[in-house]
Amino acid sequence: MTIAIELNGRPLKLESPLTILNVLQREHQSLYQPQGFEESSWIDNPWCPLVRLVEVDGRVVPIAVWADRRVREGMTINTRSPQLEAALQERLTHLHDRQQCQFIAQTQEFAAVEAESDGLIDLEKRAQWHFEPRGSRPSILHDPNACVRCKACVDTCNATQEVGALSFDEQQGVLFDDSKCTRCGQCILSCPVGFRKIPDFVAEMMGCTRCAFSRPLGAMREVDDTGKVWHALKDPTKCVVVQFAPAVRATLGEEFGMEPGSLVTGKLYAGLRRLGFRKVWDTNFTADLTILEEGHELLHRLHNGGRLPQFTSCSPGWIRYCEIFYPDLIPNLSTAKSPQQMFGAVAKTYAAKCLGIDPRKMFVVSIMPCTAKKIEATREEMDSAHRYWLEKGEIEAGDRFQDLDAVLTSREAAKLLKMGKIDLATMPEEEADPLLGQYTGAAPIFGRTGGVMEAALRTAYEVAAGKPLEKLEFEGLGTLDGVKVASVAVNGVELKVAVAHGLGNARKVCESVRSGGEFAGYHFIEFMACEGGCIGGGGQIIPTNTLTRKARTEGVNLDDRARELRKSHENPEVEQLYKEFFEKPLGHLSHHLLHTTYVDRSQQAKSPTATT
Repeated sequence: MTIAIELNGRPLKLESPLTILNVLQREHQSLYQPQGFEESSWIDNPWCPLVRLVEVDGRVVPIAVWADRRVREGMTINTRSPQLEAALQERLTHLHDRQQCQFIAQTQEFAAVEAESDGLIDLEKRAQWHFEPRGSRPSILHDPNACVRCKACVDTCNATQEVGALSFDEQQGVLFDDSKCTRCGQCILSCPVGFRKIPDFVAEMMGCTRCAFSRPLGAMREVDDTGKVWHALKDPTKCVVVQFAPAVRATLGEEFGMEPGSLVTGKLYAGLRRLGFRKVWDTNFTADLTILEEGHELLHRLHNGGRLPQFTSCSPGWIRYCEIFYPDLIPNLSTAKSPQQMFGAVAKTYAAKCLGIDPRKMFVVSIMPCTAKKIEATREEMDSAHRYWLEKGEIEAGDRFQDLDAVLTSREAAKLLKMGKIDLATMPEEEADPLLGQYTGAAPIFGRTGGVMEAALRTAYEVAAGKPLEKLEFEGLGTLDGVKVASVAVNGVELKVAVAHGLGNARKVCESVRSGGEFAGYHFIEFMACEGGCIGGGGQIIPTNTLTRKARTEGVNLDDRARELRKSHENPEVEQLYKEFFEKPLGHLSHHLLHTTYVDRSQQAKSPTATT
């Protein structure tokens, strides 16, 4: 049967039956794509329901849904029209401005419908909201217009973390007290708008899972720095290098269809190399370095009457919490920088010197499970490499640069890989680049609660006692119990240690130390801002719950057990670093590059103008 249709303003007579896709292919008609949007190149789906559009009988529709529909008498089909152009322009502008796929965002509205049924919001009134974004920069962004006002984030901040940076106003919704916010990001993990079950189901059905924009963004989300890193990678004047945290290797595979806890260390080295990073290194290297500095600092305090108990300093959310709420305990904090910050300082001094790279042109990217790492990298004092070269007279004061240039969460790292059309699951196993890439088994366990303490004890005991521990594992410190304790005899002295994870638990221990209670008599205490430690960080893949925390914990433990060398002081590249550069732990140069100071922020938190 012959039917008459119109295609792009041209009349056609066709022999039926044919589908819309048949007609487009037969007539060699391609779908229109506007120019000038780099986001279009990051979409890895030839059937993308957001931008692969066609106009049928005056309606703009996704070709993925309409491709197999039969053409009928009188049908009008356009691959380019004013209406279609306007729709694409609007969608791509939204994608560019908000880095959010409108198609995926529509699937998230199930959370809003459920909230209305629970009496939390009125959908008609919600559609009229036009609030400005708010949050705690440079880490956390809140979109009040996407919020369903369930108060899960407020409850997490106040009841679980006991920080009190979030409050709720009936008219404005969720409000931030920026001066109290630790940037731990646990509010992000609790936001139901960002939950994945329905969006992931639809994305799988529509072929969207490989796309950089397939992840649903919650009303609470991290500040997105993927564009900053992407453009740095494309800048020929920059030498872009990367590190990734212990917990990331046991998490990132989840975004690529792998089971929680799957170790993707070698695959991630390969994927990052293919993105264009000049050097692919590992934060595990500086986790080992941290133990050398922090462990020797503990021994120094024990032998010289220093302030005890010594607190760990790896978690920037915990550091801000201590600075805001317990400034009187700042002297208890180890002065050792976190592994992230040690890495930046070493990369832009020792590594830059070894490789003949101008430190001003080195762009250091950090992939972390943590939103608080973003603000840690911007701290004023974290410019040690700049001060090192300035003192040597090799740069000018106006050439100031931070040790770290960009921090991506695990979620952002997955997006960056997808922007580069890289499927982590199919990557080969490769090794880190030499110089700052080797690590021992003590390093990956930094990613879970109790791991920093265990790693420190392995080295501190051996240095003090002159012999290794009979058993390297302290299983009791690695559980998900909120506060854990242990003791080990060192040269006839009982060394008492404790571990707390989650800021609500940190408060209990801090109150005890402050009041001269039980924990005031301990020697060394590990604090992590997030439940489970870094494997439960605010920048981790969603969902982050008890099951995924346990799986990721087992992943980093497996990495530890699989290493031939399992004590930080055995790392040959760390040994080389001391031999060629630092000379010894707690030496003059390491004091300037690997250690830091802290700030009493308690008065800022009392400011009446803090809420936004």
